[in-house]
Amino acid sequence: MKDEAAAVSTEHVQSNGLLFRNRDYTGWWIGDTFSDFGSALSVVAYPLLVLAVTGSVAGAGVVEAAVIVGSLMTMLFGGVLADRFSRRAILVIGPLVQAAAVSGVVVAVLTGHVAVSGLAAVGFVQGLAGGLTQGAQLAALRRLVPDEQMAAAWGQYEARVRTIKLAGPAVGGFLFGVTRWVPFLSDALSFLASAVGVLLIKRPLGPDRDDEDSGPGESVFASIGAGLKFIRGNAYLRFTAAWVSLVSACYSGLVLLVIVIVQGRSGDASLVGAVSSIGALGGLAGALLSSRIVKRFPGRLLVITMSWTMAVVALAMGLVPGTWPVGALLAVMMFLLSPLNVVFATYEMKIIPDELMGRVQSAMSVASTSIQWLGPIAAGLLASALSPTAATIVFAGVMAVLAIATHFSGGLRALTGPAAAPAR
Repeated sequence: MKDEAAAVSTEHVQSNGLLFRNRDYTGWWIGDTFSDFGSALSVVAYPLLVLAVTGSVAGAGVVEAAVIVGSLMTMLFGGVLADRFSRRAILVIGPLVQAAAVSGVVVAVLTGHVAVSGLAAVGFVQGLAGGLTQGAQLAALRRLVPDEQMAAAWGQYEARVRTIKLAGPAVGGFLFGVTRWVPFLSDALSFLASAVGVLLIKRPLGPDRDDEDSGPGESVFASIGAGLKFIRGNAYLRFTAAWVSLVSACYSGLVLLVIVIVQGRSGDASLVGAVSSIGALGGLAGALLSSRIVKRFPGRLLVITMSWTMAVVALAMGLVPGTWPVGALLAVMMFLLSPLNVVFATYEMKIIPDELMGRVQSAMSVASTSIQWLGPIAAGLLASALSPTAATIVFAGVMAVLAIATHFSGGLRALTGPAAAPAR
């Protein structure tokens, strides 16, 4: 067993090393990392700016909602663009539009003309551009990373996301405290870095001229329909689209309930933040180990095991005494989510044809986030009508039902081997 573990560890290091020897992938990764980190700065800077200028919590919510709505409105169309037109151009123009939009916030702060409506408009434009570029981003990654290194690439992606979520808000708050316009300028510059990273990529990102799936005579809605048809025709994608959307909603609700539980046990804002940070550290640990985990165990076994573990963890969140155990349980849950994300993403990247990659991935992203907003609403209503503990138990019950579903899903039987193995 020790030799086996050492072999897996060595393979993991070699995979990561080979990825960063890929200059095109490295350029894309660095540029995209700057972009994501800049966006993390703005995530905390936007509400801080609204509260500082207007004192309106509702206004801060409007700005955040504008970004989400804008993204959902264009995500499917972005998938069509990614399969029809130059992905390189999309990945350059999109960030430039976002950089220009965020620069408007810098000007507004410097001139003292900050308004909720203006910030919401900027957020909406950012969401529109982000939705249009997402499909091209995932499709380009497929061109940059070979199948045998895809699990390692997604493991790195998960680690990066978790690290940025852990550090970004703190840095954004610090920069906002120094000067209000600094985090927004940093965000604008990060989008420019993303565009430069794409321009430095030498290999073609597609679509190729001989791609015939979406010819010029096909309407946009027919192209979207082709992507949806591919999902409907694949049992694995059908199941994961529904299952991930429900898990995402449950997770969002449980995160809110953790805050309510900690506050209800005489926890102040700093304690809530500390518990959230413990959870984020668990997510980071899961991301760092995810590529090793998915290479060692069959994908279906991982999904079933982690589904049941998350249900048990959710139940324990509502029953354990104290606050620090709740943080530890949140860390366990966030640890489990990263390998699941890597399993699903790695297999999807293998089975989706390149000419449909933008449309199918965009449709899957829409599905995974489409009902996420229901989780916090349901959690709030249940906590008010019953109690935070009872609400958590209800969510644990839903997670248990989702775990049962993994045993009977024919689509998951495609994951008979580790995610790093070639697709069948």
